[in-house]
Amino acid sequence: MKPMRTLLLSAVVAALLAACGATAADGGDPVDPGEADATVTAVDMAFEPGTVTVTVDAGQGFTLALVNEDSMPHNIAIYADASKSEKLFEGDLVTDGTIVYAIEALADGEYFFDCSLHPNMTGTLIVEG
Repeated sequence: MKPMRTLLLSAVVAALLAACGATAADGGDPVDPGEADATVTAVDMAFEPGTVTVTVDAGQGFTLALVNEDSMPHNIAIYADASKSEKLFEGDLVTDGTIVYAIEALADGEYFFDCSLHPNMTGTLIVEG
């Protein structure tokens, strides 16, 4: 019985350690936020930087890391413009951690983003090829 407990405890510890890293928004393997194409930090109920530029080849998706330094959940939702009439992406919420979103290809241009829970948290995403 003791070896079974040791094996179970080892599995639980391994799962906890894996959960401590950044998570992929698509449910895939943990992703190093330093390898994301761009990073935004949620701190003091604002996004830093307020403007993010991503350079990608035409037709290519990209990754966007959200580092949440606040104690409440945040996410990133991307819209065609500030009217928010056309939502292009809405990421999962993250609290006290980092998530890396996989964003499908967007045409070159300027986009508006905000936090779905806190619409006063806004920013600009510039995609260029």
